[in-house]
Order: sequence, then C-alpha cells, then structure tokens
Amino acid sequence: MNLKLAFIFWFVMVSIAIANGFFGDRVVARLTGDYKAHLYKTFFIITVIFIGARIYVWQTAGLVAGGAPWYLPALSAGLLWLCSSIIFEFFVGHYVFRFPWQKLFADYRIWEGRLWSLVLASEVAMPLVNAWLRKP
Repeated sequence: MNLKLAFIFWFVMVSIAIANGFFGDRVVARLTGDYKAHLYKTFFIITVIFIGARIYVWQTAGLVAGGAPWYLPALSAGLLWLCSSIIFEFFVGHYVFRFPWQKLFADYRIWEGRLWSLVLASEVAMPLVNAWLRKP
C-alpha cells in the first residue's frame, strides 16, 4: 500500500465530505427537510468514496508485492481511511467545530435512522470491491 497516496485520497474525500455537509445543511435541508438532507449527504459521500477508491485502486494495482494477495493493499487503504475518519470526526468535530459529544455519538445510532455507519463501512468495502473488480 502506498501510505502517502492513500492518505492524500482520504484527505480529498474528507474535504469533499465537509463541503457536502455544509451544502446539505444549508441548501438541501431547507428544500427537503433534515432527514432527507441526511440521506442525500450519506449517499453522496458513499458515491464519492466509491469513485475515490476506484481511482486509488486503479492507480496502485500494479504495486502489489510479489505473492501478496490482491486484496491486501485495498484492505489496508480502507482501514486507514476508516481509522482516519473516526479520529478526524471526534477530534476535529468536537475540538474545532465544537460539536457536543452527544451529537457525534448520535450519528452512530443506525437504529434511529442515522446512516453514518454506512459511510464508515463503505470506506473499507469500496476499496475491496474495486480491487475485486480489478483483480487479474
């Protein structure tokens, strides 16, 4: 896995996610309501993750070492993205954007219709799906 490249891809996707969050809250929520805006933001960023993972996997496909399994670089990148997102969300979300802990943890309540967990799952799944589609 190219750690620097994987982190750059994550940073770009997070930047898009932040812009998407502001757009969803300021524009989409006014037009459709809070929950539909939440759905829009969730599925938009999952699409961005799919596209980012596709480009990342296709850029790094030839970098698999000797007998390493085809899925190892994709899994490594996905786990890096997942851990980076969780750390970023709690550190930046709480200490920079000043979101209360209750709001941050509320996004993990999938039984209440909060779909943030799907975004995190897609960060691991999408690189694997794209590596599987690309495998020899």
